[in-house]
Amino acid sequence: MGEKTFEERELILELFPGTSPELLPPGEMLYYRDEEGRVHIREEPHHLVLEPLEALQGTTPIVCEACLRHISRASAQFFRFGVGQSGRHFRYVALCRDTESCSGVARPGRLREILLRGILP
Repeated sequence: MGEKTFEERELILELFPGTSPELLPPGEMLYYRDEEGRVHIREEPHHLVLEPLEALQGTTPIVCEACLRHISRASAQFFRFGVGQSGRHFRYVALCRDTESCSGVARPGRLREILLRGILP
């Protein structure tokens, strides 16, 4: 019989359940867009949903916060998410409109940073 193996994150949370998410080693990052156009960033047990905003006109290039590439304004989309438990304050990010191609290039550290900005006050 094979022994069950545990990830480093699972062991830390089992032994020290109050550990801040900032101190945990990175887990598997999921970054995708749903049918309604919202973007999801998930690292168990945390989940952040970003609401799409109306497109703004302009020609100034934008930096995608996930993959850190310079993209045209037509290729970018702005999103917002509530901060903390109350959700009364919002933060805004610019991401690639093509989430699928961006997810292949996006750095897990950047995705985690966006996620933590949404769950930590």
